[in-house]
Amino acid sequence: MVTRWRNFNVKKRHDPVQLLPLRKGDIRPLGPNDIPLIFLTHNSIQFLPSFLAHYRKLGITRFLCVDDQSTDGTREKLLDENDVDLFGSSIRYRQANGGNLWREALVRIHGSRRWYMNVDCDEYFIYDECETRKLPELIAGLQAKGVLHCPAPMIDCYPSASLKSAVFDGSSDVMPWEIANTFDRQGYRLFRSNSAMSMMGGPRDRLLDDPENYDELMKYPLLYVEYDIAFTISIHKPWPFHRNFSPIYGSLLHFKFFSETEDFVKKAIEGGQYFKGSRAYKTMLEAITAGRLDNLTSDVSVKFENAKQLSDLGFFKSVF
Repeated sequence: MVTRWRNFNVKKRHDPVQLLPLRKGDIRPLGPNDIPLIFLTHNSIQFLPSFLAHYRKLGITRFLCVDDQSTDGTREKLLDENDVDLFGSSIRYRQANGGNLWREALVRIHGSRRWYMNVDCDEYFIYDECETRKLPELIAGLQAKGVLHCPAPMIDCYPSASLKSAVFDGSSDVMPWEIANTFDRQGYRLFRSNSAMSMMGGPRDRLLDDPENYDELMKYPLLYVEYDIAFTISIHKPWPFHRNFSPIYGSLLHFKFFSETEDFVKKAIEGGQYFKGSRAYKTMLEAITAGRLDNLTSDVSVKFENAKQLSDLGFFKSVF
């Protein structure tokens, strides 16, 4: 009953914003067979080649993006991609409720009552047999099981050698898991709230102070969006909430740890656009300065191989 009351309460909290297409004719309708992916960018150019390639391979047909005033060539790169619809905004990420109002605006433009992917540029969704089975097959399997919100834990990947040796600049066809090729195989904690499932753990849990300050590790990257207020509260707690307690059928490989991590963290703090004054990034910078992130490996580290490995380790079940 608490969950259903929260569903009703959220439905009243809708504050729409407008988006501006950055290319003439960029507001294009989605077809019935399109699988769109929503993402936000700010100076993410090193991820774009591998990010777009990965999701195209999975079967994404359209990318719906809001660029938050990038200055590193991200915007120009995306304007050259025919399957990317690019938008800008008069407000910044923080003013847009952590980008949630932008995501809602994209749904208003392109339509609800359909499946969407919703991820960040440093998140790569994988599921059982994703090397050979595309998203339409996964979606059909989820629907057969009555799953409309697909939860996926974020697995922080890091290099097996020193952090400074892990150069990933997007200048080649190398995928990020070939550089940050290691993850923690155990040490995660799963919780349940009235709104969604929650997870903590991984290398940040081992190496950083104040675990309560970390980013939430559970997301819902693939979901059937029935209303444009699905992201009103958080991408970690999509609406309606009662759909957020399904079995886990996928994971997000998450990439925050490369040679340029320190520079990225400092810029994130200076920009002041992230949750609670970039609190998580300030904690990370303290650990970098203290040398605790020089090498992230431990006795729970294992090199990433493929989706089957994660399934065998219990990170997700197979829907097939």
